[in-house]
Amino acid sequence: MSDGSTAPDRPPIDSPITSTSQDALSRSAVAHEFAATIRDLDTSDGIVVGVMGPWGYGKSSFINLMREQFEDQPDLVVIDFNPWMFSGSRQLVDSFFSEIAAELKVKTKNRLSSVADWLNEYKGTLTTVASFVPGAGPIAEGAQNLIAGASATTNADRSTRVLRDKLREALAQFEQPIIVVVDDIDRLTTPEIREIFKLVRLTASFPNLVYILAFDRERVERALDEDGIPGRAYLEKIVQLNYDIPQIPQKLMRVQLFEELQIILGADDEGYLDEERWSEAYFGIIDPLVRNLRDVTRFALSVRSTIRSLKGQVDLVDVLALESVRVFRPDLFAAIAQLRRELTTVTGQSFGRKDTSGKTAIERLIKRFDGSTEYVTDLLRLVFPAALRHVENVVFGTGSAQAWRKSHRVAHIDYFSLYLDRVAPDELDTFRISERAYGLFQEAGLLDVYLRSVPPETLVDVIEGLETYQGAFVEDDVVPASVTLLNLIDHLPEIKPKTMFEIRPELTVGRVVLRLLQRVNDESRREQLASVILGQLETLSSQLSFIHLIGHVDGAGHKLVRTEFADKAEQELFLRIIDDMPTFPSREWDALRVFSFAAERGADAPLAEVTDPALIEAVLTSAKSVSRSQNSLSPTIRTQDLLVWDALVSLFGSEERIRVASDVLRQSQPDHPILSLVDLYLGGWRPKSFGFDDDE
Repeated sequence: MSDGSTAPDRPPIDSPITSTSQDALSRSAVAHEFAATIRDLDTSDGIVVGVMGPWGYGKSSFINLMREQFEDQPDLVVIDFNPWMFSGSRQLVDSFFSEIAAELKVKTKNRLSSVADWLNEYKGTLTTVASFVPGAGPIAEGAQNLIAGASATTNADRSTRVLRDKLREALAQFEQPIIVVVDDIDRLTTPEIREIFKLVRLTASFPNLVYILAFDRERVERALDEDGIPGRAYLEKIVQLNYDIPQIPQKLMRVQLFEELQIILGADDEGYLDEERWSEAYFGIIDPLVRNLRDVTRFALSVRSTIRSLKGQVDLVDVLALESVRVFRPDLFAAIAQLRRELTTVTGQSFGRKDTSGKTAIERLIKRFDGSTEYVTDLLRLVFPAALRHVENVVFGTGSAQAWRKSHRVAHIDYFSLYLDRVAPDELDTFRISERAYGLFQEAGLLDVYLRSVPPETLVDVIEGLETYQGAFVEDDVVPASVTLLNLIDHLPEIKPKTMFEIRPELTVGRVVLRLLQRVNDESRREQLASVILGQLETLSSQLSFIHLIGHVDGAGHKLVRTEFADKAEQELFLRIIDDMPTFPSREWDALRVFSFAAERGADAPLAEVTDPALIEAVLTSAKSVSRSQNSLSPTIRTQDLLVWDALVSLFGSEERIRVASDVLRQSQPDHPILSLVDLYLGGWRPKSFGFDDDE
């Protein structure tokens, strides 16, 4: 699926890019040039700039790339106002000025505090003109006169003119303009869109005030239409400079989608794809539905959990095709979900009766979507070929049904039912638990209590679901959430093998912690937070896992801290291991690795004198591994428990010391299951190099 080229740094899921390093569309140069053009303009009378494009075309990303050019000027003030966070016209009016004033005080360190105060006062005087709407007419005309100072006859008018003059005088003194970014305008209601443009119009003539407005031109023009006056004419009076985001080439979106799928599936999964059917599915079913990069992200987000849960059980091409329909054509998906038997019944399964009900149902389906007849027919041909007998008189018999079943195709009702019944209820419940847990990220105590109340069999999936929110992670989340999750690892249940590709629970925790720390851009700040986290971790196992996660260990470390920091952390952990036994030995979920780490750094047989049965149990249990194998002709996964015996002998010093230690454990827990496995090794048994013993 991938061409093997190196992709740009990936932005958080479903978020706009924030830097050139993430620019997969090569728009950085254009964005920088456009930003430079704005900086070179005469802004003595203010200016309004439009960044226009349909939903999902990357307007927010383009503006973020423009910021890189703005940031070259340290005195340039860029203020963001997100109108989507406020509901209703009245709240928009109030919040517009309040937010800008507050940001001015923060970002200029009171350098523009007087301007901010005047803005707040100015807001209060605008009530006399707050009712005008776009278009011609005496009300709008009166508002224009008020802004120009030409009709100041009342006390309110005079107050507004005085404040306006003060603002103009103060703003004119600055060498760099103030840039106000208003994004997501096209997400507003029609009255709110009008309110935003009214507010911009009221303040657009202030010197050194530059508005950058991001919106869908067609949506905004419709909202501004009034009384026979087109919204485009009104818009052109407000926006002096605009940039239209170009449509993304379909080929580029295809590359992006393939890269997303490659990440979701992994390199090892490409073998599951029938290349011929995949080509037909992509170009016939998926490609026509993907219109922009946001659609690519929506598709990737939506199919991730479904593909992961069904991988190896349902034909992957079928899953991808149906998921695209579920995401982009939910009406069509709901209709076919109601026709399980009609879509999968082959000739010979109706016991000699003419299948009139099936024919009627399929004909009704096609008629319902008569604007997409060719698309629906292509979907049937690819995914539900049995239904073609009602459309194209193509007949499939019981032999075909058996072949589809063998291939795990949804063309067989068993696998269509498996696909449908596995998608919704359990996944939705898990997502809601993850959503609630994310809401507690800054409350370590409450988060810990909540996660420990989750049924153990779903806890790993809940933690995995937290990755969905990585784009919203903030620095204040890092310490409480990381500490809670890392201290929870010993509470996670052991994975029961369902497939050959299960991921260990601690790796799921590590992925979330990694995403948290990656939100902190400054290395020195990450090191400060890492030190705080290490000081609050309750087990040596979690401490070692965390140090390896952030450090430079080959194959494990993500280099989030300097080598010197990681080395110092490792040395301090080594001293804790050899000087003090674990505080909570029964909770040491990776005790073998902890003491192996100590041995690697020079500790000779660190477990030679251990007498604590809880620590002995933790070490022996963590030394157990499970060998899994699966016959290509059978879905059954066979398992066999093993011990990392050579490592145990090295840590205890000899097999005799292992015997003594196991006897200590036997005195407190005579029926502990690990003891029978230890006794097997002490008796001389060793597994064969490949496979299971012949008698098993």
